[in-house]
Amino acid sequence: MSPISQSVRQATRRLLRARGFSIAAILTLMLGIGATTAVFSVVNAVLLRPLPFPNPDQLVDLSHTLSVSGVSRVDQSDATYLYYARANRAFSGIGAYRTVGVNIGGLAGTSAGGDDRAERVSAARVSASTLTVLGATPIRGRTFHAAEDLPSATPVVVLAEHLWRRKFAGDPSIVGRPLEVDGVRREVVGILPDEFDLPSTRTDVWLPIGIDPARTASAAFDYRGVGRLRPGVTIEAATSDLQSLLPRVPEAFPGRLTAGAIEQTGMRTVVRPLRDVVVGDIGRVLWVVLGAVAFVLLIACANVMNLFLVRAEARHHELALRRALGASRGVLVREHVVEGALLALVGGVLALALAAAGVQALRSLDGAISIPRLAEVGIDAVVSGVAAVVTVLAVLLVSVIPALRAMSTSASTVLNEVGRSTTAGRRRHRVRHALVVAQLALALVLLVGAGLMARSFARLRAVPSGIDAEHAFVFRVALPKAGYGSVATTSAYITRGIDAIRAVPGVQAAGVISKLPLLPDARQDSALFVEDQPLTPGTIPNVHQVAFTSPGYFEAMGVRILEGRTFDEPDLATVRHELVVSRSIAQRYWPRDRAVGKRVRMAPFGAWYTIIGVAEDVRGTALEQPPDEIMYLPVIVALAPRSNDVVPTDLWSPRDIAFVARTDGDPSLIASRVETAVRSIDPTVPAFGSRQMADVVAGAAARTTLTLLLLGIASAVALALGSVGIYGVISYVVSLRTREIAVRLALGARPADVRRMVSLQAAVLVAAGIGIGLGAAAAMTRVMAALLFGVDPIDPATMVAAAIVLALVGIIASWIPAYRASGVDPAQALRSD
Repeated sequence: MSPISQSVRQATRRLLRARGFSIAAILTLMLGIGATTAVFSVVNAVLLRPLPFPNPDQLVDLSHTLSVSGVSRVDQSDATYLYYARANRAFSGIGAYRTVGVNIGGLAGTSAGGDDRAERVSAARVSASTLTVLGATPIRGRTFHAAEDLPSATPVVVLAEHLWRRKFAGDPSIVGRPLEVDGVRREVVGILPDEFDLPSTRTDVWLPIGIDPARTASAAFDYRGVGRLRPGVTIEAATSDLQSLLPRVPEAFPGRLTAGAIEQTGMRTVVRPLRDVVVGDIGRVLWVVLGAVAFVLLIACANVMNLFLVRAEARHHELALRRALGASRGVLVREHVVEGALLALVGGVLALALAAAGVQALRSLDGAISIPRLAEVGIDAVVSGVAAVVTVLAVLLVSVIPALRAMSTSASTVLNEVGRSTTAGRRRHRVRHALVVAQLALALVLLVGAGLMARSFARLRAVPSGIDAEHAFVFRVALPKAGYGSVATTSAYITRGIDAIRAVPGVQAAGVISKLPLLPDARQDSALFVEDQPLTPGTIPNVHQVAFTSPGYFEAMGVRILEGRTFDEPDLATVRHELVVSRSIAQRYWPRDRAVGKRVRMAPFGAWYTIIGVAEDVRGTALEQPPDEIMYLPVIVALAPRSNDVVPTDLWSPRDIAFVARTDGDPSLIASRVETAVRSIDPTVPAFGSRQMADVVAGAAARTTLTLLLLGIASAVALALGSVGIYGVISYVVSLRTREIAVRLALGARPADVRRMVSLQAAVLVAAGIGIGLGAAAAMTRVMAALLFGVDPIDPATMVAAAIVLALVGIIASWIPAYRASGVDPAQALRSD
């Protein structure tokens, strides 16, 4: 039998005899390695793994920045996209796309059983060049031709693999068949695999972009731009290239985007790696959480190392005798390492299972939490390799150091220590004390981090959203242009929908709006010209959000009207140029005057609108962002000035709208009846995005909630491991000082004095851990500044509270060994010694 095999067999027998030690070490390693592996799997998929496109480092996002109040960044207009794609020198290709939603019906003539019901799906309008730039390879059929980008081209559509399999049962003959999309029959020309995830993994269909070069809207920046850099071209060079082209766009595509407007708005091109756009701001959260679980891993390793130190010292005399009888240092160290390797192997396997379960639980929350590329998270070869490396490092850390320390004292010294175990123990357990202090310091850092997130969460939940979300229920509909191309048909649908909702028992109020608060619905913005505050020549007007509403919206959503009134019921014959503004707009323009009665317009020579009311501010984007400055317009808008005796013919109404219903009870009890009532108006128009507004408000703090949850779990585990460390060290010290304690009790010491003595020793360790931990927390919580809301990274109240919690845990952990020490029987202890 080889020496290694013999060492493994002997180590296995020793570990089986010491079951308590083995189980504690395995569970601790499993927890530390499993948490680290689970979080690393997310970091790897979201931040480290390349995007699933050929040569992803060459892919960039194209946008612009502005120096305009209310708008700091815009994407591409059809004119900028067309000119950049035609005249650039830095890119091998440039594409444009935008996310939309469409209604789809059944597949005409399909032979497979599929789902023929109309439904709302996520779609993207993309240029053919976008799919070429990204290297899209369909699993069936083809993608778009450049000629199909034009509005006059034959209507076509490309499906996502998951939609093809779910709705059309994976019918292999689907390519070439017609599919109704928003009331228009489109030929299915291809199927893209699920690995193709732009704009997102939830995209169900792709449509041609439909830009007419002869009729561009140069100032409507509705498209995201994507480009592929030529080999060797840097982002800086590409930015410079596009910036040199920007002033020439108005010459190539005359329109509202003029050279003067570009100069006055400070418009600049921005080129960013596409990865940064896909990942967004979640990266900081994930790195902070990975650092937190790394702390948990270090605490776990420190705990196991303490276990090994105690085990090594328990075998101190045995090891000394074996060395005196000729056993080499290498053989004895190998025994410790083999024991550590066996424990780490079992712990590592269990850790992978724990990590897989954690990842599965996280992926099940997709939709409730906002983590990009979450579907790609998993325990793959890279993650398993990192787990293996972490396991090996843990083995080296928890077994080699205690082994070397056990071997550092000569055999004669060890044998001479018989009868002087207390003094020798005090020298040897300094390392264990240091490990416990380190554990407590790391645990305090995590406690402070979790405390800061908890305070941020509390501050965020206390922010007034501007709406009464408790009894409100919302859902969206999108009316296809094919059946609702006129204002008359659109307004009729809206009126009938509101009436149908109001007729549902339990509904108190109902209305519609084009952009719901705190949801990523498409928003519209407009410049604002104020009649009594004319702009000086060359001044750029402020830009504000525009929302189209019915009069019942404000009551249904619980938005207070602070001044004036809301709109009358929509009527094509009585359309007036009226609007309601939010409090922030009224305070911006008329801080010392009434806004009601003032007139504004949204174009330099457009119709004047009279302000009839002021509504409470609403957090439209996120709770941590300032309230949106909103102009509320009626759902039927007269775009041109109106004479007194002529019904305006230039009317407009939104077709993508959200219905809002307020009930006197639980909104979930009426949700299905409300949706059914609206669907009965036109069964071909599906309702989608139904939710309670209370859930929307709660979800607005999703990033903070996720960070708080993960840091809270990490800090709780760290606190538990730290308390175990204190308990273990104090218990072992008590066992070493049993004879001393017995003598003290025999000489008249009271049990309370013994408890005080043991607790004081624990208090010294806790105090040292708190002192070091507070210094480390002050230095390390600065990286969390971008994640906090209304809380300073160095918050005294949070640090004091975390220190108190840690001190209480330390006192509780030391109480059991202290109480046990005070119950020592002096006579029995001295006889056994």
